[in-house]
Amino acid sequence: MTSTLKEHVFVALRKLLTPIVKMLLRNGVTYKEFCVLSKDLYVEVASADFGLRGRPTNVSRVSLLTGLDRKEVKRIKDLLVNEQHGADAQVNQDRFTRVLSAWHLDAEFIDDSGLPLILPQEGESGSFTSLAKRFGGDVPLQALIKELVRAGAVEELADNHYRALQRYFFPVHTDPDAILRAGSVINELADTLFHNLYGSGANGKKIPRFERRASNNQIDPKHQKAFKAFLDKEGQAFLERVDDWLSAHETSDDAPPTAPKVRLGVGVYAIHKSHDNHEA
Repeated sequence: MTSTLKEHVFVALRKLLTPIVKMLLRNGVTYKEFCVLSKDLYVEVASADFGLRGRPTNVSRVSLLTGLDRKEVKRIKDLLVNEQHGADAQVNQDRFTRVLSAWHLDAEFIDDSGLPLILPQEGESGSFTSLAKRFGGDVPLQALIKELVRAGAVEELADNHYRALQRYFFPVHTDPDAILRAGSVINELADTLFHNLYGSGANGKKIPRFERRASNNQIDPKHQKAFKAFLDKEGQAFLERVDDWLSAHETSDDAPPTAPKVRLGVGVYAIHKSHDNHEA
């Protein structure tokens, strides 16, 4: 890597890491702990993604790529285990959103105007139980209800009836799952950027993923609230159209478990910076 290119990488890295370091400091993660995690990740990523001709990366090559000695690489490789917790949390969050989306789209759970019905907890059809059974996967019914109510996505009414308040699931801000969701969002955005920089498709032809942004540095601060209202309305409408498309193209419930599946979607996020480069 040339010095000029490496300098650009470091500039980009500072921008990428600044909000992450803010999150780490806010949650009591020290520099030493971050260094240990970084070392483990260097070995994990080099081992998984930088093999030659499709073969796993051996200890010597990982050592060469990371700058760690072979003994340290072997020690870390021996200690690395599959970190399933974050993956499980992502699956659960996807299921929560799937439940809410079905409540707004599926004919069993909407009225003649296309609005989500108030659902009783029990019942063979048109109930929260049937909604959870069809779209909640293996999340227990009471756990599903508790989490959706706690997140403000569902309102519990009298006589064990429930009203949908949101179409998408957002964990409570102080909840640990909110932190895991933030990591997932950053990961998926960064993965798209990495793919567009270095990825390739069939026959080596580059097939970029959609990634765009619209911003302007000359906005009067008095328009901040108006822009938020505009984005809340238009962004939500766009995401609901995307959700409709994705729901229409899901694999059927009777598809075999071994049927191939991919995760598709799009993320929308607001940009809000003051001219001193601090969050407004």
